[in-house]
Amino acid sequence: MWNAVEGDSQAVVFVSDRAGAALRRRERCLKLAGIVHELRTERRPSGTYYKLCVRESDTVAAHLALQMGGCNRSLKLKESRPSVLATVREMSRTAWDEAVLLFWRLADFVRGAAPRLLTGPSGASAD
Repeated sequence: MWNAVEGDSQAVVFVSDRAGAALRRRERCLKLAGIVHELRTERRPSGTYYKLCVRESDTVAAHLALQMGGCNRSLKLKESRPSVLATVREMSRTAWDEAVLLFWRLADFVRGAAPRLLTGPSGASAD
């Protein structure tokens, strides 16, 4: 997007070995944020690498723009599978949270209906 001047320092904010959707998504985030960027290709024996570069003064803003655009670093998945005990514990926590939510919804309903119940029916006649 911009031609770097020799003295202009640059920072690499993303590197990929594929020119695909992930690279275009990050370019779009930087473009929407108004951050000047450049896509550089670097050929190595192991393959072609695509580097997304910004001015050094825009490095922090570029990282924030990428995070706000949903382009965070991916978290590594845990290698181990959860145990049966951990699964039961998580299910019981979820059931408890749902029970508490149901209780407070019921309490809100009773609070809203109580004044109407205490006053009696509106069309009651005195006999």
